[in-house]
Amino acid sequence: MKHIIIFTLLLFVLSSCSTYKMDVQQGNALTNEAVSQLAKGMSKDEVASLLGTPLLHDNFRNDRWDYIYFAQKGRSEKPKQQGITLLFQNDRLVEVRK
Repeated sequence: MKHIIIFTLLLFVLSSCSTYKMDVQQGNALTNEAVSQLAKGMSKDEVASLLGTPLLHDNFRNDRWDYIYFAQKGRSEKPKQQGITLLFQNDRLVEVRK
C-alpha cells in the first residue's frame, strides 16, 4: 500500500510539471481593412479613431506615429509581428510606410 501511495504522488507531481504557455498580444492589431481606409490628408484624430492610439510616440518627432503588433499563440505558432509607420505634416497624413 505504501508503494501505491508513493507511486500515485510521484505521478501527480510529474504530471504537474508541464508548463502552460499563455497567449501574448501586445500593441495595436492592424487589420487590412483598417489600413486600406487610410488616406493622405486624414487628420491625426481621424487616424486615431480608425487605428487607435499608436503604441510608440516619438517625443522629438510629433509627426511620426509607429503602430506595432506582436502576437504569440502559446507554443504552437511562430510569433506574428506587424508594423506600420505613419508620417504627418501639419497634422495631416502624408505617408504610410509598411
